[in-house]
Amino acid sequence: MKDMIQRCLSLGFTLSVMFAGARRTTTQGTLPAKEPVPLPLPPPPPTMMPERPSVSNFSGTVVRHGSRFALREIDGDLYALDSTGLAWPFEGEEVLISGYLTPDSGLLHICAIEEVDGLRAEAV
Repeated sequence: MKDMIQRCLSLGFTLSVMFAGARRTTTQGTLPAKEPVPLPLPPPPPTMMPERPSVSNFSGTVVRHGSRFALREIDGDLYALDSTGLAWPFEGEEVLISGYLTPDSGLLHICAIEEVDGLRAEAV
């Protein structure tokens, strides 16, 4: 008797699972079709990096200009220097700087700096 009850219960459970699964598939089949989601547009092509100006040589004296350092040329032109770490050891010294000048900001980017007498030199 117990065997028969167990078989009926397991058969009932199995049938309910099967019918529930069948109901889900038929319910999903009758849902209205969704419109396809448009794909996002591809990203724009990368912009070209502006070309770095050509490297030039500048000579003058490294001076403090506010909280930064600057290069004062013999004719009095003053160029702010981008690298305080490279310029501070040469404060008050005559130097030769290889670098490039950013036209819009007037900032002189140091590629290499050396004393005019050539005793010490640093390169970036």
